[in-house]
Amino acid sequence: MNIVQMQYFYEVCRWQNITKAAERLHVSQPTVSVAMQSLEAETGLNLFRRNGKKIFISKDGNFLLTRIRPILEEMEYLKHEINDLAHKRNHIRIALPPQIGIRMMPLLLGCFKKEHPEIIVEIIETGPVNSLHMIKDESLDLSIMNYTEEFADGFSYKKLGRAECCFCTYPGSGLDNRCFISVKDIGREPLVLLDSTFNITHLVNQIFARQGIKPNILHYSPYLHTVRNLIEQKIASSFLMKHAVLTGEGIVSLSMETPLYLDTGIVTKKGRQIYADEKILINFLRENFL
Repeated sequence: MNIVQMQYFYEVCRWQNITKAAERLHVSQPTVSVAMQSLEAETGLNLFRRNGKKIFISKDGNFLLTRIRPILEEMEYLKHEINDLAHKRNHIRIALPPQIGIRMMPLLLGCFKKEHPEIIVEIIETGPVNSLHMIKDESLDLSIMNYTEEFADGFSYKKLGRAECCFCTYPGSGLDNRCFISVKDIGREPLVLLDSTFNITHLVNQIFARQGIKPNILHYSPYLHTVRNLIEQKIASSFLMKHAVLTGEGIVSLSMETPLYLDTGIVTKKGRQIYADEKILINFLRENFL
């Protein structure tokens, strides 16, 4: 006996009429008749007494009805609970890498919070590699990150736009007065880069390798503020996303001769249900992506 047979049986008992039960269930009369015949065959019970076109529930039918009614009520209650969970969850766990967070954090904790005070946004600041691990084990709902392509299996990517990767140096470095710069121009300039958990670092290493030039890397850091501080202290230059460089902070950002871009997008676990509150956030990000 399956849930559909139970529902059909309940409606037939309720109306004691196949036609009315079929109308209530939005199915054809023969569908209900066949289902009742199958149910009697499977259970070995005579569930109804028939008198011409009229049907009456039997003693066995009454017994079965008393057993399946609480099951159907519990199923209906469960359906409502699931619906509430899906549509009123209102708690999103999101990862932001530092370079995106510097722009997105005020947007999420400012504008989004004002527009949707009912939704709690829990933000974790970490790089793309860590984000993917956390999305995979579902300790995160989604992440906003930069990537060159859909670089890892098992994830869904919703592109928001493209972000430029710039060479960042300090005033007086000798490289700061150009309109754009090439890898050869950079040469042996001391560099400080974000560590290997950031996709921008993989991109930078690739462009140096294609030119056959070994970059002069002084330090890798997981912290954006460390990288920016070393630039401001005139110790090294770096590569950062253009939106991660704030105006007036003592850093000069230069476009590459052949511009470098990373896609910026929302990453979720492939096959995972996107909840209503997450859809609201995703639409907000699409409308307000900088």
